[in-house]
Amino acid sequence: MSSIVPPVCSDDQIRRALVIARSDLNGIDYIDVDPTNHASLTLYFLKPVPPLDPANPNDTDDAYGLSGDLAKITFTGGTRIVGIQPAAASRKPDGSILVTASKPGDFSTYTIALAVPVLDPLFASIDFSFMASCPVAFDCRPVINCPPQPPAELTLDYEAKDYASFRQLLLDLLPQLNPNFTETNPSDLGIALVELQAYVGDRLSYFQDAVANEAYLDTLRQRISARRHARLIDYRMHDGRNAWACVHIAVNAAFTLPAGTALLSHIGAPLLGDTVAPGLVIDASRINAVSLLSDPALDGVVVFETVAAAALDPANDAIFIHSWGNEECCLPGGANEAFLFALRADGKTATLPVLQQGDYLLIEEVLGPQTGLAADADTSRRQVVMLDQAPAATSDGVFSNQLDNGALQAWSAGDQPLPLLRVHWQKADQLAQPFCLSHRLEDGTLIRNIAMARGNMVMADHGLTTTEAMPLTGPVPDQPPFRPRLSFSPLTMQIRPAQGTDLSGSASQAQPAVSLLATFPTGTDLWKPLPDLLESTSYDTVFVAEVDNSDSAVLRFGDDEYGRSMTGATALQATYRFGNGLAGNVGAEALAHIAPAIPTLNVTLVRNPLPARDGTDPETIADVQQWAPEAFRAVQYRAVTEADYEVAALLLPQVESSVASFRWTGSWYTAFVGIQPADLADLVNGPEGQIELSPSLQQTVLNFLMGFRLAGYDLEIRAPEFLALEIDLLVCAAPDYFRSDVQQAVLIALGSQLQPGGGKGLFYPGNFVFGQPVYASEVYAAATAVTGVESVVITKFVPFGQPDNGELAQGVIPVGPWQIAELANDPNFMERGVLSVTVRGGKL
Repeated sequence: MSSIVPPVCSDDQIRRALVIARSDLNGIDYIDVDPTNHASLTLYFLKPVPPLDPANPNDTDDAYGLSGDLAKITFTGGTRIVGIQPAAASRKPDGSILVTASKPGDFSTYTIALAVPVLDPLFASIDFSFMASCPVAFDCRPVINCPPQPPAELTLDYEAKDYASFRQLLLDLLPQLNPNFTETNPSDLGIALVELQAYVGDRLSYFQDAVANEAYLDTLRQRISARRHARLIDYRMHDGRNAWACVHIAVNAAFTLPAGTALLSHIGAPLLGDTVAPGLVIDASRINAVSLLSDPALDGVVVFETVAAAALDPANDAIFIHSWGNEECCLPGGANEAFLFALRADGKTATLPVLQQGDYLLIEEVLGPQTGLAADADTSRRQVVMLDQAPAATSDGVFSNQLDNGALQAWSAGDQPLPLLRVHWQKADQLAQPFCLSHRLEDGTLIRNIAMARGNMVMADHGLTTTEAMPLTGPVPDQPPFRPRLSFSPLTMQIRPAQGTDLSGSASQAQPAVSLLATFPTGTDLWKPLPDLLESTSYDTVFVAEVDNSDSAVLRFGDDEYGRSMTGATALQATYRFGNGLAGNVGAEALAHIAPAIPTLNVTLVRNPLPARDGTDPETIADVQQWAPEAFRAVQYRAVTEADYEVAALLLPQVESSVASFRWTGSWYTAFVGIQPADLADLVNGPEGQIELSPSLQQTVLNFLMGFRLAGYDLEIRAPEFLALEIDLLVCAAPDYFRSDVQQAVLIALGSQLQPGGGKGLFYPGNFVFGQPVYASEVYAAATAVTGVESVVITKFVPFGQPDNGELAQGVIPVGPWQIAELANDPNFMERGVLSVTVRGGKL
């Protein structure tokens, strides 16, 4: 019969006391294992076991008959050692029973049970271990595995998410937890505690939802989260960029304007403490981060700063464009050079402008061609060009260096020739429209100098520099992460080229205009911004400026693995610029004041002749959600097929079109890539007259495509093959048009040059790309669009030097995949194509 398994109770002394009080009951109290002989067990009882012989207290036989009948003793349990039997039993003088087992057991739990009627059933057996006397590192007291009954779960409204719903939920639960609570007065302490807990619940619920939302690109609400998510798929979320403008600064004496000089838009009210509006030059100490926010007169004022030091000279304020003595002239569209001269302070002696390579030059219309009045000048006729070559000094010996009321005078004996400065600007800046230099009115009056040039052009961009000491209460701790915030916003995102002052560029190329000086016990270090810290070492003093939803910049530092941490810094000083985005795109003539660090009276005028440009607001979360996944799919950064090489080459702005093919060399494949350059200057003649790519473009394309090339493929860049054409047209001119005029107009319309109005001829380089066939319908459309043309018939339509193979009948000239159609119609190079136009009708 198995022993009784009682319930587990925390208080098990009550039945023990009842058994002890009964004279006819007894039970096992505990068991002791002999440490020297684990088979020797001593059973102690609640009351001493009486001897078999009442007259002999030391009798070894017990009154329960255990010593005489070992069958009353049973052992159960064990894992490795089982089947243990009692070998002997005897009573000790103290009333305990010594039981000797047939063998000692293992470390598991055994049960010894005594079949004695006088023993209480609950105390007739006991659990023990034969190894109980061995030392252990834990408490051997049995653990009562009887946890209290959990309270019934209250019915909760899991849709409660805000303060009002949490408050109502708590008020509904209170009667269930405390039926005596009936207070509803808002001033009661209990109600106040309920509302306090509802407030805490509301905040926790908000942060819980906010954290979950920020984990996904579709649900996030913070720009910083969007920025980091997008970076995971190699999409850089831009923070906008500042606007820039080319500013003309007129001076009355030569001096150098320092970089970082502030230029301000028009201020129409007195500054704080003044009684009149400021003039052209403002004290730089009046323009700072605090005054821009606190001075009502500066509300809405936009501040630009010069990008580089500029040498200013009075000779550059008004520069004349030389027309070589001819009248009714213009500087044509597409021009990229001019001859210039200026006047000395006496207003009649010509001199050379003070210009050098890299300077900017403004060409603008200053007089109305029809009236000669400055008020009638077309302000849209303005263009800024950058000189890409060192200006060359020359002269015109036909004219004297002495002018009369601005008019050139013929040279006479004893005169000095007219000094001229030949300037050349980059092809990208070639004039987009013609500029009229002189015009004769109907009454015979000649209007001179309608368009003029101006030097002293200074590049400036939006943003004001300020210095701020970050407040620290002590050395920066290791935890929590140190995330200081700049006080003034928005942080300027600027373009700073390594060389020169070209500020053009997209917002994705802009970098934060901020640097830090961090002081440590070991010294002071300069910290610079980076887009991210992923490629930084543990020693790099770099940080990331992250722009949040409020346009404030938060600075994030490294962790001593990716970038050095700021732990231990005792002082931190930030120098940065603020001012960014669309707010800097001010209109033309908006800038009107200068605030130099060193006061000067040499400036006579500040103006931006063209509107500021490229100011871009930070990319929004919606933009990232829309474009980041598409950008991840859009660019394929490897080339496998021939089409992949063609697409990759077109990513370069210098490439107009491309073609590619694979060829087996006997050991590996070579990818041959043909390039049609966007700039004709990149096509040069080889030593044997063949067309080649310029070495610079060839190397640029090669370096770029090497990043797409698969291992095992060689790469070679080739120039295009041109297919010269021969086209003859028979044109019928309208009755009121001269044949020669119509012929010239058709030649221009179908030619390879720029048209007078700025358009391009049909065969202008770039209009046809690799493998693009030439259709007769295109020729008909271009020719019939010419004013004065009544009808057109194509009489010859073949590749140059080849017989008609049906091209005219089919209306198309096929072009090979590596070929580009060409029709230069240059008498000196007939092999580049010939166009013949015969005109009938019209007037002779």
